[in-house]
Amino acid sequence: MFFHNASNLITSFLDIQWNQHLGGELGPTNINSEWKGVNTTKHHFPSKIWIIRPTWETTLKILSILPIIFVGILANGALIYIIIRAKSLHTTTNLLIVNMAIADICTCILCPWMFLCVDLYQNYILGPIGCRLDGFIVHALTLVAVFNLSVVSYDRLSAIVLNCSSRLTKRSTHLLLYAIWISGIGVATPLCLFRSYYERQWSDFLETYCTENTVVLYPYWHVFAGLTVWAPLTIMAICYSSILIKLDRFESQALRSKYPIIVRYKGKVARALGIIVLAFILCRVPFTVLIIQRARLLQQPSKPGQAESMYFLWYISRYLVLVNAAINPLLYGCSSSSLRKELAICPATSWLIYKRKKKIQKQHSNQQCNSEPFNCLKPRSPCIRVNYYQRSIIPNISSRVSPINLDLSPN
Repeated sequence: MFFHNASNLITSFLDIQWNQHLGGELGPTNINSEWKGVNTTKHHFPSKIWIIRPTWETTLKILSILPIIFVGILANGALIYIIIRAKSLHTTTNLLIVNMAIADICTCILCPWMFLCVDLYQNYILGPIGCRLDGFIVHALTLVAVFNLSVVSYDRLSAIVLNCSSRLTKRSTHLLLYAIWISGIGVATPLCLFRSYYERQWSDFLETYCTENTVVLYPYWHVFAGLTVWAPLTIMAICYSSILIKLDRFESQALRSKYPIIVRYKGKVARALGIIVLAFILCRVPFTVLIIQRARLLQQPSKPGQAESMYFLWYISRYLVLVNAAINPLLYGCSSSSLRKELAICPATSWLIYKRKKKIQKQHSNQQCNSEPFNCLKPRSPCIRVNYYQRSIIPNISSRVSPINLDLSPN
């Protein structure tokens, strides 16, 4: 009975306050328009007043967000630190990864608390400034991150498949870094301009909510979805497919050569790229699909129960976006051997890949132990003949001398 009453309460409230509890990024609903011109001070609030969600739900959601904040700050911060510290890591790809990590660490610091404030409270508590900056900050950081993903994909394509003239230089990379931030902020600016904060006084409750102009921003959400998911996903698919085709051709040529070899790292590259693309799809696509579906539903009359069905999916999709910001440094950092080694020795992230580090050290120690009996067989110097009778004689060194034609007999 309790769960049935709670379900009815949430359903009735969400059907009326559609725009408040689906992220605070929607335009006014048709139900809001029904109250236009009505003196609401003479009416009771058309739902039960609960102010904040139950304690168990609030605690559970905060505890589920804390690991994302913790891992995201540590992983992104460590990745930025090790790349800036080591000059040998100042490559074009790593500079782009640093730029992406900056956007992700800002997402992990700012966005979870805005997300919880909108989700846990019945009213919109961030005020007029928060109403304009909430969606703007979240989506600007999202755009910067996905623009970086697209450029990183092209940089890897140019390094492996294309010729050297098409590769990014450090100068062009720095220009791209500025362009990425300017583009991300520019595309997200409408969310700051066309959102408004409202207060509505009822006889027993002061309602506050944040809404936006759906007429202006309805086409914007389709453009946003294309820029944040479909365009970068297409770029990643083309670039990574070209890389795998190039590696496959290289392996075929190596097998047909005079001394055939097998390109063993092709499978590792395929797995790494596959994980990156799969993580992007799982974490980004649900949020984008719901944005389009939500914008479409706002153009139609509200139906009973639709808010309840969308609420849980909306929460999960926003949560997955935060997860993506936390795991991005691990995905892109561990895909590079040099970055992976630095992350393994960095105190902030060594615990994440400690087993791998310990295994490598163990293998290295075993190789040293196994090689000790054979140390006596190694020549003392590259230019000293291994001869027990004439150890001090230095033979002539020539590139024409075959290593098979060695004179080991005493003179």
